[in-house]
Amino acid sequence: MNSIGRLRLALSGRVAEAPHEKTRALVGIAELADAAARIGYEGLEIRNSQLDVDHPPDRWREVKQALDANRLTPCCLVADSAIEGRFTPRFDAYLDLALKIGAAKIRPSIGSIAQIPVAQAAADRAAAYGVTLVQFVHHGTPFASPDGCLDMLRRINRRNVGLAFEPGNLVWEGHDYGPATIRRLAPFIVHAEVQNIVLTDDGVPVSARGGHVRYKNLRLDSHGGIDFAAVIRGLKDIGYDGWLVVHSPNFDGLDPLDYARASHDYLRRLTDGA
Repeated sequence: MNSIGRLRLALSGRVAEAPHEKTRALVGIAELADAAARIGYEGLEIRNSQLDVDHPPDRWREVKQALDANRLTPCCLVADSAIEGRFTPRFDAYLDLALKIGAAKIRPSIGSIAQIPVAQAAADRAAAYGVTLVQFVHHGTPFASPDGCLDMLRRINRRNVGLAFEPGNLVWEGHDYGPATIRRLAPFIVHAEVQNIVLTDDGVPVSARGGHVRYKNLRLDSHGGIDFAAVIRGLKDIGYDGWLVVHSPNFDGLDPLDYARASHDYLRRLTDGA
């Protein structure tokens, strides 16, 4: 299938988080949204460091004001980002927040076959409001491989439950992430995110492949990690023209907003050239 449009670039609030702290932001939402818009992003992925059900009741107004003032779309709201592998017990509260800020997608985590009925019930409630649930390709979960993603999504069998494709997690688990894999997953891909990693013997351990592998985070525009040109080519080949989200973490000693600009410019060159 040929490309049917230009990929829309969005910035994840992860870039503004304190290292290894998924609930604490180093940059406020107003500053983050202003910078994202000036750089050229069209959307923001709102994480729990920006908006959570534990925040003051009127926090969502601050987030929505920042988005509206900068004409940014909340491309996705992450639910319980610090908990992977367990479907959030607070889904209805996140659904309420998503509706208040205008987010049409929520990203929870479905961690086992046993959680499918809970996820189905949540999807049915979300469908009444036109909200889609997106499940991340993620190590250590049933969505750690292409086969696992296909099996789980077919079991869930809800039109408003889809896949957030992310190649780094497939690297951790030792799977291909290129155009052939993207074609297999195409019926379910409704969202896409990118981070850059490389496997290395002296890196940070992460649970994968039935044990642990070690990796290092790289800047998106660094060589030696993910082949983003192949990922973008694969997405365009299936006709995907949705969000491509910069899911990269912050780096020590690097201004997160400067890095957000470099990441945007790098991905835009690739997407326009693919």
